[in-house]
Amino acid sequence: MDLKKIKITKQAKICLSLLIAIIMLLFIIIILYNDKFYPNTSIGGIDVSNMTLSEAKNAVQTDLKNHVLVIKGRNNAKYELRGADIDLNANYEKQVEDCFKKTHGLFSFYKIISGEDFDVNFDISYNKEAFKNNLSQSFLITGDNYKITAPVDAHVGYDKTAKSGKVIKEKQGNQLDQDKFYSYVEKSIQQLKTKVNLDKANVYLKPKYVQTDKEVLNELSQYNNYLCRWVRFDMGEKHYETISPKEIKDWIVIGDDASVSIDQEKMAQWVEKFCLKYKTVGKTRKFKSHTGEVLEVSGGDYGWQIDYSQTVDQVYKALTENNTQSDVDAYVKNKSNTNKKKLLKKLEPIYKNKAYKMNFENPTEDYNTQTYSEVDISEQMVYAFQNGQVVYSAKCVTGLPSDATRSTKTGCWYIKDKKLEYTLTGADYTTPTKYWVRITWTGTGYHYMNRSDWDKWSPELYRTRGSHGCVNLQLEDVKNIYNLVSMRDMVFIHD
Repeated sequence: MDLKKIKITKQAKICLSLLIAIIMLLFIIIILYNDKFYPNTSIGGIDVSNMTLSEAKNAVQTDLKNHVLVIKGRNNAKYELRGADIDLNANYEKQVEDCFKKTHGLFSFYKIISGEDFDVNFDISYNKEAFKNNLSQSFLITGDNYKITAPVDAHVGYDKTAKSGKVIKEKQGNQLDQDKFYSYVEKSIQQLKTKVNLDKANVYLKPKYVQTDKEVLNELSQYNNYLCRWVRFDMGEKHYETISPKEIKDWIVIGDDASVSIDQEKMAQWVEKFCLKYKTVGKTRKFKSHTGEVLEVSGGDYGWQIDYSQTVDQVYKALTENNTQSDVDAYVKNKSNTNKKKLLKKLEPIYKNKAYKMNFENPTEDYNTQTYSEVDISEQMVYAFQNGQVVYSAKCVTGLPSDATRSTKTGCWYIKDKKLEYTLTGADYTTPTKYWVRITWTGTGYHYMNRSDWDKWSPELYRTRGSHGCVNLQLEDVKNIYNLVSMRDMVFIHD
């Protein structure tokens, strides 16, 4: 007997036995699951394992009634949309039946091990108005007990430590794009999903710019170009007024399009304070009168006054002229005095009116305290001072005090014009005169007046026979006054 053949026969018997066992097992399984779904089977995400067709239909119906879509959002938000709240329903019977047939189709028995998830889109229906109202009233939209923040673009801001601009990273926020949100949740309901994550669904509003965008990097470059500069006014005697990055940082405006500009209104507020700081026109001044007494006089047009309008233009130009970018970059990296000097712009103040001198300790003592003239209305006298002493005095007639249009205005004025001959004009007169010395732009001045009542002169004459506002003098007196006073000399007029 051939032993090798006997061995093969035994192996064949073993294989045959296993085959018979498998066939029997499958036969048993087919019989057991003849009217059931196999284990690990789902339809449209609904578990129907080991269920009969009827049970599976009931399971789908129950799931629809109790369906809950859990919506996860940013900042640990969790909102549940219940099918019952939106009248969720579906035509599902035929689809379940079709799945049942496929489960028991030819050669489908192997799925008893692998299971099967039937990807079925049920013919879903729901109350769309209830759906929209439900979502629109959810805290994800209303923000009830849930802080909603809009996205913030990456932008440039001031870095206190670096003392220059820096890019501030964008913020995503948690404000929904409502149209996208409704559409996404609607699609999830139609697919009978049980969980969705909004952070992965592209339904949040996004920042327009992120920190790596070239627009933001250009914004940083322009920001530092505006910021890193010093605008210095030389006020004289080594006294300066400087606009530095400390002020400029509050004037820089970043536009929605990442543009950079200067807030001219805020800049102009600085200019206004600057002008007022050095303005002495109209201030109260002390002076030594002819009696030796120190008097105070206010008003008038004498003094320093910086031209506001021209200075606004001057400063804006200095702030918006491009610095050399390499100089700016060098300063940002190394804030040395050498790098700082390269970014310094020197300006001279533009004056609307000037005085004799700039006095930083006592601003109103800005006139020549040794040379000036005084008009004492109560005494009807004019006094000329040189070297701090009265060198000439003369009686005068000033404006009619009972008529506001003719009264001589008190204040601190200055000599604006001198003419040997001049014609005075008014609403009802034209009068040629000599030795005209203009004191105010409205017509007040020293001048000769051939009055017929000089022989009747008294300190009270002006009250009834006053001038049209000028300081009338006799010929010899006005000639001397004319020769003693100079252009821009101070004139104190007081009661």
